[in-house]
Amino acid sequence: MKLMKSIYLPIFVLFLLMIGGASAEVTLQTAPGSTGSVYSTGSIYVDSFPPAATAVLDGGAEYLSTPGTFTALAPGMHNIILAKPGYQTAMKDVTVSIGETSNVIVTLETVINPGGISVSSTPRGVGLSIDGIYQGKTDQIVGRLAPGSHLVSLSEAGYEPWSQIVAVSGGQITTVTATLTAEVNPDTGDLQVTSTPTGASVFVNGNYKGFTPVDDSLDINDLVPGTYTLVVKKSGFEDYSTQVTLEAGKIVPVHAQLQTEPAPPATATAEIISTPSGAEVYVNNVFLGITPLSFQNVTPGAYTVELRMEGYTPYSTSGVVTGGQNIQIIAALAPAVTPPTQTPVSSLLAVTTLFIAALVILLRRQR
Repeated sequence: MKLMKSIYLPIFVLFLLMIGGASAEVTLQTAPGSTGSVYSTGSIYVDSFPPAATAVLDGGAEYLSTPGTFTALAPGMHNIILAKPGYQTAMKDVTVSIGETSNVIVTLETVINPGGISVSSTPRGVGLSIDGIYQGKTDQIVGRLAPGSHLVSLSEAGYEPWSQIVAVSGGQITTVTATLTAEVNPDTGDLQVTSTPTGASVFVNGNYKGFTPVDDSLDINDLVPGTYTLVVKKSGFEDYSTQVTLEAGKIVPVHAQLQTEPAPPATATAEIISTPSGAEVYVNNVFLGITPLSFQNVTPGAYTVELRMEGYTPYSTSGVVTGGQNIQIIAALAPAVTPPTQTPVSSLLAVTTLFIAALVILLRRQR
């Protein structure tokens, strides 16, 4: 969206703050007398049939499960890889424009006569990815792969990364054996992430890196020295977030003790106010009191609220209440309009006619 005149900008931002329910920090820099753009990034919406495919952005910068949206992307060309066990991997290039959402919607083709890859490594228990998608730890067999070439990658803290293109044949298991080489004077650092419970998704600076395995750590390798934001997520648990500082050649272990999410409140609260006060409150046609009125422990469900007051037009509103809500209804009652009483034209005409007739008779008698 373009702002054609800089004078409109404060009004527009004020309008957003007035209608928004949450706070936001907005920084806009526009040269005096020039036009400005509110947006500097774009988005990509990704969907697939069937759903729940893994979408990989730009070779592993971000991951999501379809349907979903990659946000805050730089304008230009981006690459999307879609993968799902039992289906052909799909790849799409998409152009992102500032302030717009590009759509990638793909129908995945079923793999006919799939094959597999059996991966073993020295040392064992290293991170395994196939075609950029994290699969877990070695040793293991990854099946339901489409015939053709696949990229097998291994990574482990303290070792050089290992990768190889592997040809998969339909109906066969291809064996891959890898020996990793220990790093010597590395100029990068590594993270080893564990969590309780396991199976949690791990993000570094907002980028998905894999999930925490059972009885092992998720190794995130070859990170340049610096400070990173590490977030661990699992459904039903509160997010774990911490700042980690890495030095060259160092391996930093991080354990995330995830806390169960508190159960949402089972009831809601409500407050009903009217101007003027003193209006009768009916909820689902049941009289409950006079405004102002407050309610605690409101059961979730559908409600119709009506306010009545003599001399004012009734006010009515309906909605659905969910647990944990704090509801406030403020009603400005409008005075009822009473139409003025009018004398029927026919009656007025009859009275006028009689008056004139009487006046004429009186005048004649006087003569």
